[in-house]
Amino acid sequence: MKTLGRVGVEGALRKSVLAAATLLGVGYIVVNIPITIFLGYQFYQIPIDSTQHIGELAGITLFFLASILLIILGCFFIIGGLQFFRGGAHQGVVFLGTLLAAFSLLCFGLGSMLIDSQLNPSVVLFIIGPVLVMGAAAIYMGQPVPFKLIGSVLGIIGGILLAVAIFNHQIFDLVFEWGVPFPGSFMSIPALEAITVILSPVTAFVYSILTGRREETVAHAFLSMIALIYGIGVFIGSQVLSFSFLDLLWKAQYEGQILFDLPQWFVGTVAFWSASLFLLMTAGIMLIVSSCMGFIFTAQEFAKL
Repeated sequence: MKTLGRVGVEGALRKSVLAAATLLGVGYIVVNIPITIFLGYQFYQIPIDSTQHIGELAGITLFFLASILLIILGCFFIIGGLQFFRGGAHQGVVFLGTLLAAFSLLCFGLGSMLIDSQLNPSVVLFIIGPVLVMGAAAIYMGQPVPFKLIGSVLGIIGGILLAVAIFNHQIFDLVFEWGVPFPGSFMSIPALEAITVILSPVTAFVYSILTGRREETVAHAFLSMIALIYGIGVFIGSQVLSFSFLDLLWKAQYEGQILFDLPQWFVGTVAFWSASLFLLMTAGIMLIVSSCMGFIFTAQEFAKL
């Protein structure tokens, strides 16, 4: 009976992770489509008549590249979910996904520096942190245990720097001055997104120092915590932003409001952006469900040690 129960929990876990990863991946793809449209619109609104405007154009181009990378990252979420459902995510997919996420943050950091025309501490951390994370991921892929330890420690340092940057610098406020509470780069509320980027390399560190069956069990516990924290952050962040957009759409008919007298396609794209965020809200719920299933599965694994 215990074996059947374990198999049932593991099967439910795999299905819930597949659903969460698929919804999250599709959500990343759909949500970043209107972002790229608005970035392209802003690019063509800025004249090339000064050094400052040229810097802004270069910064928006980097923001556009970051959004494209996040769309590709969404595809990797779907692939990773399918691999986990079939038996476990391949290390190569995790590695490439980490590189894509870090490089997108680097583009956001460099773009912020060019748009703002100055270096503030948070922007500097948005540049240094991703570079450390990318280097850490490359080192961690080495087979010897010392390489994994060095890579995970370097990743923790990069994660801490990124956490400080995410908590103190609102990326999208630089290009979308709409007066709405934009979430972090990964569509989670900044505080929980910051915790997530720290816990991820910590999980890799714990995995690298443990051996045998226990390492997988502890890793499952940490991954469940990450899924729970990020799931809550994505659910709240997407919900707040979606309803903020609905508020803008409701007030669009009144003179003096942000969307007043703008082209119909612009207002329609905002509506599409608001609707697409419901996918991420659902993904957040599924991540929370997956984390609960993961905790149950981990408890069963610990009971057998």
